[in-house]
Amino acid sequence: MVADRLRPLIARTQGLAARAIDRLRPLIARVQGLAASAVARLRALRPHDWRRAALGLSFALFVGLPTAGAVLYYGLMAADRYAAGAGFAVRGMGHAGAGGGDMIQSFTGLASGSTTISDSYIVLKYLRSRDMLERLAEDYDLQSAYAHKGDIFARLPRNATPEELVKYWDTRVKTSFDIISGIMTFEVQAFAPEDAQAIAALVLDYTKDLVNTLSESARQDSVRFAREEVARAEERLRTALESVRTFRNTERSIDPAASAKMEAELLTGLEKELTDVRARMAALSGGVGENAPSMVALKRQASALEAQIERRAAGISATTEGGGTALSEQLAAYEALEVERTFAQQAYASALSSLEAARMEADAQQRYLALYASPKVPQEAAYPLRVVNIALILAVSFCLWAIGTLVAYAVRDHLS
Repeated sequence: MVADRLRPLIARTQGLAARAIDRLRPLIARVQGLAASAVARLRALRPHDWRRAALGLSFALFVGLPTAGAVLYYGLMAADRYAAGAGFAVRGMGHAGAGGGDMIQSFTGLASGSTTISDSYIVLKYLRSRDMLERLAEDYDLQSAYAHKGDIFARLPRNATPEELVKYWDTRVKTSFDIISGIMTFEVQAFAPEDAQAIAALVLDYTKDLVNTLSESARQDSVRFAREEVARAEERLRTALESVRTFRNTERSIDPAASAKMEAELLTGLEKELTDVRARMAALSGGVGENAPSMVALKRQASALEAQIERRAAGISATTEGGGTALSEQLAAYEALEVERTFAQQAYASALSSLEAARMEADAQQRYLALYASPKVPQEAAYPLRVVNIALILAVSFCLWAIGTLVAYAVRDHLS
């Protein structure tokens, strides 16, 4: 039943095909005639004409075709790209002195030539880095900004990977650095002027953050050693003071040196008094007897003074009855603690001075970004350079064709 329904349709189709073949027969015959005529002409060509035809064909393929493709692309497909950028220099807070600084420092006036130049190269690398692009992609829709529908060769691929984004960004940003003046510039390209200006402004903000981070990191590194020295000196001083406090609590003596001085003064007074008594005894010995009351009183006084002197002298070097340390030993231990405390105080004061000097030096070497040109909204497209690119493709294609032709003729002549 289905075959019966299809039979009229098949017959109709066969009729249409037959009529179409009848109409195409004259055209086919004409094409065959032209082909035969072309073949006859080619057979009639001399070798010189063959070489001339091959040369013209090669010129058309290797020069004319690339140039025509370039004209079509840059004339019809290539999208306008707008450029916006900024210019700045990484500078330091200090300036080179009249008699100091290196040659770069004297030319540029930078606080530290080698440091600022190193930071400038870090900024150049950062402008093309993946870290900067990831931050930029979080703050701006790069996929929409670089997704041009007409120009399939210049747009950013959809769902581009981070590696593809880095490669694409490398074609849309230009950077330069003048080592003599320290001036750095960058330029961002985009299909819309507003996108170019907005992206360039964000890149400039990121660059400022990077320079501030580098400056603060260098500042912290400069004072870190000085701070560590202060911490060590402070710990030493704290230990020395704690030792002195422990000694005073243990020995129940605020100042053994003062105690020793008082004992020495008291001993000296007793010895002087004993000398006076002995002098009086010597003066009375010629006028009175040994058993005279005055002489006996002086002898008793002298004996008492001698006993007191012996006890005082023994107390300085001997251990007390309660088990306490002798005054001489206390004094020796206390003097050692005092020497350590004095050295610890001096070391702490020196460390504080070094820290302050390190901070002043770090402040003098602090870097900042000196901006002299900020991103503006472009009014005219800067890229692509249509005429220049077409001319360049034409010149390169012609040179390659000419070289290839010369090589081919040289090989032919060598073989013949």
